[in-house]
Amino acid sequence: MDRLLTRALGIAGLVLLLGSGPGWAQGAPPLTTLSNTSYATTGGGSGALQQDTSGVGNTAFGGSALAANTTGSYNLASGFNALYKNTSGGYNTASGVDALYGNTTGIENTASGFAALFSNTTGNYNTAGGLAALYSNTTGVGNTASGYSALYGNTTGGLNTAGGYQALYSNTSGGENTASGVDALYSNTTGTQNTASGFFALFSNITGSNNTASGTQALFASTSGGYNTADGFDALYDNTTGEANTASGAQALYNNTTGTYNTASGLSALVNNTTGSNNIAFGASAGMSNMTASNNTFLGTNTDTGGTYTNGTALGYGAVLSASNSIVLGNTSISRIYAEVTSITAISDRRRKQDIAPLGAELGLDFIAKLQPVSYRFNNGDATRRYGFIAQDLEAALPAALIDTVETAPPEHGLALIERQNDPDRTYRVTYGELFAPIVKSIQEQQQQIAALHQQNADLKAEIAALRRSIEGIRVRQASAAR
Repeated sequence: MDRLLTRALGIAGLVLLLGSGPGWAQGAPPLTTLSNTSYATTGGGSGALQQDTSGVGNTAFGGSALAANTTGSYNLASGFNALYKNTSGGYNTASGVDALYGNTTGIENTASGFAALFSNTTGNYNTAGGLAALYSNTTGVGNTASGYSALYGNTTGGLNTAGGYQALYSNTSGGENTASGVDALYSNTTGTQNTASGFFALFSNITGSNNTASGTQALFASTSGGYNTADGFDALYDNTTGEANTASGAQALYNNTTGTYNTASGLSALVNNTTGSNNIAFGASAGMSNMTASNNTFLGTNTDTGGTYTNGTALGYGAVLSASNSIVLGNTSISRIYAEVTSITAISDRRRKQDIAPLGAELGLDFIAKLQPVSYRFNNGDATRRYGFIAQDLEAALPAALIDTVETAPPEHGLALIERQNDPDRTYRVTYGELFAPIVKSIQEQQQQIAALHQQNADLKAEIAALRRSIEGIRVRQASAAR
C-alpha cells in the first residue's frame, strides 16, 4: 500500500512539474518512451526527445523539449518547447518555455527564462538569463545577457555582455559591448567595444564605437560618436556625433553635441559647450559659459570666459577670460604674483611682426608729460600701498584717434596699452610694459632737445669768445692810440 501511494505521488509530482498533455491525465507513464536508449538519455513530457537517434547524455523535461534532437549530446532542456529544434547541437542548457527554441547545431549555450535565446540556431557559447534575453540571436557567439529582454535584438553580434532590463536591447551585429543597467546601450545596433554602466547610459547609441559611459543617462543622446568617456550623472548627455571627449562629474559636458577632443572634470564643467573643441576644464562649473569656442583651458572652480574667446587660459578660482590668445591668473581679489624671476621673456623677433612703424611724436615727450603718477590701494581688502597710474587718466593723455580705438575696437584689434573688458562694467586694464616704448621715445626726444641746447650753448660760447676777442682788440687799439 505504501509503495503504491509513493508511486502515485511521484506521478502526480511529475504531472505538475512537466505540464503534460491529456495522455498523462489518463494515467499514461510520466516518462516518454524513447527511440534512443543510449547512456544517460532521459525524457519526460509529451514529444520530448522523440527524434533522438544516437545522442547521449541528454535530459529533457517538458512537452516537446528537445523534440527534434537526433545526434546532439549532453543537452539539458527543461520547459515546454525548450531546445525544440535542436538536432546535433551539444552541451546546451535550456530552462524555461521556448528557451533555445530555434537552436539546431549551436553548442554550449545556456538559456534560462521564457524564450531566452529563442531564435538561436548555430550560435555558440552564449548565456541568457531572463525573459526573452538574447531572443533574436541566431549565430552570435560568446554573448552574455542577464535581465528582461537584454540583448533582445542581437542576431550575429558576438562577445557582448548585457546586464539589466532591456540592456543592449536593439543590438544586432555590434560586438564586444558591455552594458549594465536598465536600458543601457538600448539603441545600439552595430556599434562595437562600448561600455555602458547605469540607467539609460549610452541609450541612443547606434553605430558609435569605443565609448565608455558610467552613470545615469551618461552619453544618453550619443548616436554615432566614438571614443568618448563619460563618468557621472548626465555626463555628455546631449552628445550625438562628437568624438574623443572625456567628461567626469555630474552634467559635465552636458550640452555637447558635435564638439571633439574636450576634457571636463567636475560638476557641470563645460556644461554648455556644444560645438567647441579641444577645451579643457577642471573644477566645478569650470568653463560654464563656453559654448562654441575652442582651444581654451579652465583650471579651477568657476573659471570661465566672458565671451567667445579662443586659445585662452584661465587659472585659479573665478578667473575669467576677457580676450582670445590670453592668460588670466586668478580673480579680482588676487593682489600678488610670486616668482623666482623678476621679468617675463617675450618673443620680439622681427619675423613674427608686421606693420612695423616708428613711434610717432604723439606718444613721446608730450604724452609722458601728461601722465599723472599716483599712489593708491585696491578696494578689494588689500591694504598694500602701490604706485602707478589710473587707466582713465592714461586714456585721457592719448591722442583722440587712440582714445576712439580703446572705446570701440573689438578684442585683438584695439590698443594693448589700455583695453576695456567685455564685462558689464567694461573694466579698464593697463599693460604697464606697453609704456616702455613711449618712455624711450620721450627720452630720445628729450636727448635731442638736450643736444640742441648743448649746440646752442656751444654756439653762444663761441660768439661770446669772439666778442671778447673783439673787445680785447678794441682795447689794445685804444691803448695804442692814447700813447
